[in-house]
Amino acid sequence: MDRFVRTRINGGMTISEPADGHRFGTDALLLAAFACGHLPKGVCADFGTGSGVLPLLLHAAGCNRSFDAYEIQASSAEIAERNAEENGLYGKIRVIRGDLREYKTLFPRGSYASVVCNPPYFPAGSGRLNPDEGKRTARHADTLSVAQFADAAGWALQTGGKFFCVYPASGLAALFDRLKFASVEPKRLRLVAPSVSEKPTLALVEAKKDAAEGLIAEPLFRIYEDLPHQVESAEMKETYLLFEKENKQEKQI
Repeated sequence: MDRFVRTRINGGMTISEPADGHRFGTDALLLAAFACGHLPKGVCADFGTGSGVLPLLLHAAGCNRSFDAYEIQASSAEIAERNAEENGLYGKIRVIRGDLREYKTLFPRGSYASVVCNPPYFPAGSGRLNPDEGKRTARHADTLSVAQFADAAGWALQTGGKFFCVYPASGLAALFDRLKFASVEPKRLRLVAPSVSEKPTLALVEAKKDAAEGLIAEPLFRIYEDLPHQVESAEMKETYLLFEKENKQEKQI
């Protein structure tokens, strides 16, 4: 049988992921914390849900929303469905297998009040490609480029709807340019640095459909207090407390 890693979070919820596959990390926690408290009422779409991590984290943090979770990989979609059912959220999290590059055939224009997305970071064909198809799809933009997920968000959102994503800080210019092209205006930004002595590497972005210009830059988020990355910052400790994330334990399912 396949081995799964199980992560316990708030309220006895458990996220199961393949031990040898792509698993969620700090970026997903940061995005969920960034979006929590800012999600408008109505159905939220999760683009590239993987194992259903973002809807589960947001529910754990108290965001009682219905989610349509889109996933291109059949194996990941099955795990996301299992996670939703095992956590009593089958009716709240609807997993839909589909290719977001074909977004116009997946859902009507203006279907969603909000969209969350932890997209592939690395440009298509860049660096060493992981031989594992699941990890490669999750990390590289071969199946979903910045232009494609921004355009999909512009199509999906109602006027006034909100888009949330985590993205490399180095790619902000391209992200903002494409969001604006899709009539999704960047409204809130928080840069994330590994430590107090390192430059930002990630960006947390909130954007709004058909909104006027006006960007709020929030204080820099530091994950660690020291360069050896041994002492977590107060902000990171607060993020963990939001989800009460415990140590992972491998077990057979």
